[in-house]
Amino acid sequence: MNELDRISQAETYINRYFEFEDAVTINEDNKEYLKTYIKDVSKVVTDFDVKKKITMSIGLCALIGIVVFVLFLLILGSDLMIVSIIAGAAVFVLGTAFVIALNRYRLTAAKEHQIEVNEGIKEQIDILDSRKSQLERQRDDYFKALGKKIDFMELDIDYMKNIGKIKEYIVNGSAETCEDAVDMFEQSLLMEQMTSIISKSEVKPLTHEENLERFGDPLKVIKENKKKRRKEKKGK
Repeated sequence: MNELDRISQAETYINRYFEFEDAVTINEDNKEYLKTYIKDVSKVVTDFDVKKKITMSIGLCALIGIVVFVLFLLILGSDLMIVSIIAGAAVFVLGTAFVIALNRYRLTAAKEHQIEVNEGIKEQIDILDSRKSQLERQRDDYFKALGKKIDFMELDIDYMKNIGKIKEYIVNGSAETCEDAVDMFEQSLLMEQMTSIISKSEVKPLTHEENLERFGDPLKVIKENKKKRRKEKKGK
């Protein structure tokens, strides 16, 4: 096996490891997503706001009752006003009873539905928890086996994530062996770390206020120089 085949095989193994890692991450993300569907039943009651719905419905029933009263009054005349009143009142009372019962039924149905949803989601979360343990065990077992398959570099996450870059040193001829390619990567990694340290340690530019405190106000100096020249002119 030549060096390119050797590192290509290692790249395949490492990519397989990250597939296990991604599976664990996706499993956890899915669990957090499912949690968003779980709601306390008291919140369902609050969101449904049955009192507001019943109040609005009663108002609508009252409006319909008035309309019925007016229609009966126009049709039957004022002599049979009592019939119009009874008709309007009957519509209001029956309508109110119906909407109250309907909204309470809807609230009960919403609570029961949320309870079912919560139970179903918790079951799915339990399955994901069980699957998480399985996936983590598979990932960890694979990682242990990976150490026996890859002998030319440390199985550090930074190295593994940059296996493509390490391979490139072999492809472009910069390194003859996998070990040489790893050494070159380590050198580039060290240079990046040194550059980062130097950039962090560089002196930050002073703010305007800091410069004023350090060097003084140049405008003030200019004004003082103007006054001084005026005095000198007057003295002459």
